[in-house]
Amino acid sequence: MVSVITCTIRDEMIENVFDNYSSQLWKKKELIIILNKDSISIEKWKKKALDYENVSIIQLPEEKTLGECLNYGIEKSKYDFIAKFDDDDYYSPYYLTEAMDAFKNNHVHLVGKGSSYMYLPQEKLLFLRKIGNEDKLGRSSLKGGTLVFKKEIYPKVKFQPRKAGTDAVFINDCIKKKYKIYATSKYNYVYIRREEQSHTYKINNDSIKKNSKFIGKTDDFKEISTKEFGIN
Repeated sequence: MVSVITCTIRDEMIENVFDNYSSQLWKKKELIIILNKDSISIEKWKKKALDYENVSIIQLPEEKTLGECLNYGIEKSKYDFIAKFDDDDYYSPYYLTEAMDAFKNNHVHLVGKGSSYMYLPQEKLLFLRKIGNEDKLGRSSLKGGTLVFKKEIYPKVKFQPRKAGTDAVFINDCIKKKYKIYATSKYNYVYIRREEQSHTYKINNDSIKKNSKFIGKTDDFKEISTKEFGIN
């Protein structure tokens, strides 16, 4: 029922990608992994996928943009709902369950997080970031790593072939088309901000901290950020 699409250029994220998918308590799902770097060994990822159900591995030339990769994944998907998972963030076991509950109860087209947690692993600091609403229907801004939407809106709305801002343009296009948007709770997703990694969101950590609410220093951000939702 839900097709999870993850695009990656980072071979070192292999465990995180599979863990986020396999931990989901939502049972009816598939995972489409798109490798967007020529030097990554697809055979390594295919071998890893043998231990999991309903996983497809695709490799596209690295000159393809993120938007093109995501659109390709949508076209290859077999279910009616699409969930975009980033390769380096945390999605709790209840993440898909919460998103699907929002579709069932609010009759919307696009679901995501307006508020969510952010973790800086080097400093072990947890913050709360807010760019939009929480538990509310409306024209909310959503975080790009949290988009779940009905496949029926594609190809009326596509991910644009851009090097940056792909998610923001997609959300704005949904708003222009008057598709209904729902922002879920701040729980069950954590934006992991690693200093040593490249991020499409080009802003330094100090700037993000200033615009976020400090929660505390912790070794276990998962316990704080996870909230149980009904299981399908």
